Amino acid sequence: MTRNLTTIGALAFVLAAGQVNAQALKVQVPQDVEPARSQLTHTEVLADLHLYRLAGMYEFTRGINVFDAYSYPYRKRNATYQQLRQSPQYAELVKELERNPNAQVMGARTLAPIAMVPN
Repeated sequence: MTRNLTTIGALAFVLAAGQVNAQALKVQVPQDVEPARSQLTHTEVLADLHLYRLAGMYEFTRGINVFDAYSYPYRKRNATYQQLRQSPQYAELVKELERNPNAQVMGARTLAPIAMVPN
């Protein structure tokens, strides 16, 4: 029992000594910072959300799920989302949503081309 108290006392002394030598670092926090304004229209944001969902990214970020951003499934879906976002389909979707904002947006899977093997 005395040994445990001695160990605890020594630990408390070391921690207290570390506190004495520690210096407080001050950081000036600005109070007048304004958020950046979005450069996207409401329709562009809506189209982006549809592509995000269709790529499967929503499954990783909804609720309180913890996901691994370095996992293959996450990186694959993120690559799909990025490709969709940079494709001409994004601009087409924006135009369609401007005409019909309540349209139901659905995805269609494309099949990879089958390589023909010569005989």
